[in-house]
Amino acid sequence: MLLAFYNVRTVRITSMRQPLLFVCAALIVAAAITLDAQWIKLPTPGLPRLPDGKPNLTAPAPRTTDGKPDLSGLWQNDGGDRYYNNVTSDLAQGDVAPWAHELYVTRQLEFGKDSMETLCLPLGPAYLTTRYRMNRIVQAPSLIVMAYDDGMHREIFMDGRSLEADPNPTWMGYSVGRWVGDVLVVESNGYTDRSWLDFGGHPHTEQLRITERYTRRDVGHIDVQVSMVDPKVYAKPITFTMPMTLQADTEMLEGFCENHHKSRERMKTTKPAQVVEVPAATLSRYVGTYDVEGEGQKHVVGVTLENGTLFFDYDGKGKEALIVLSPERFSWSGSIVEFSTAPDGTAHMRIRYVELDERGPRRR
Repeated sequence: MLLAFYNVRTVRITSMRQPLLFVCAALIVAAAITLDAQWIKLPTPGLPRLPDGKPNLTAPAPRTTDGKPDLSGLWQNDGGDRYYNNVTSDLAQGDVAPWAHELYVTRQLEFGKDSMETLCLPLGPAYLTTRYRMNRIVQAPSLIVMAYDDGMHREIFMDGRSLEADPNPTWMGYSVGRWVGDVLVVESNGYTDRSWLDFGGHPHTEQLRITERYTRRDVGHIDVQVSMVDPKVYAKPITFTMPMTLQADTEMLEGFCENHHKSRERMKTTKPAQVVEVPAATLSRYVGTYDVEGEGQKHVVGVTLENGTLFFDYDGKGKEALIVLSPERFSWSGSIVEFSTAPDGTAHMRIRYVELDERGPRRR
């Protein structure tokens, strides 16, 4: 895959933790190159600071001249990959229309060849869950703008207008907002059904409606409560909370995506992966808690077995289902999880990304 997402700070492929299946499908080698750039270490003006000069991110949240919380600043989602991988993580499979679940599985097994990342298209609703896009909020009394580092933007109208009943669908939808006390409530509709709700490929229809509630609890943190409703696909609302963290003393630099036409041509010629049936007795051998490490970073991974499916919990972010590729090999949203047994009988896990491997033993 030749698809690349570039910015001045780094050069990297696509937008997230890289799924190894994507890369195997496209036969590429990726390299991260750090480049010098202006302003990335410039102190943010106006931030309260600690005695050592570092930003005081737990200081009281700032307010505008009219007394409303000021959401302005450079932000990044800080909730891990769980909802970006699978926005329905908290729903039962029965809450998802059968055709939608089948499409979700198919999109994973096809390595996401029609995803927004592969086609260099806007993420749409998935901007709410990805932690791989910076987002600058610019706040005025009648309009709030969210500008993303890939060049997309979103307008939230605060002038009292209502959403159109039958809008022309767009990638970013249409949004109106209002203040309820200190909480910004945003309602959106009009999303094209070409967009996916997550990296894994959950679909939606043009009936999708999203409600967000933004609470700036201090200088450095915004809590965002999200509810996605699409009765044609999901029996229940998809709800989750996504924390956002202020990106202090740096700036958002230009990013862009290219080479999607070459990437997809290669991916179209790749044979989709196949789901393999593995006995529950075999899967049960992998259950436990693993301590894995890669490039000096340590992580705790919990593996559980429920109704014949292995679930994977990375650093306590929540359970995600693994897709079986072989008795020892599984897909975690495209990244490969492998289990093995050492000569002393200790079970081991290896997580294979494009950039690195993480590996480690199961706790005894």
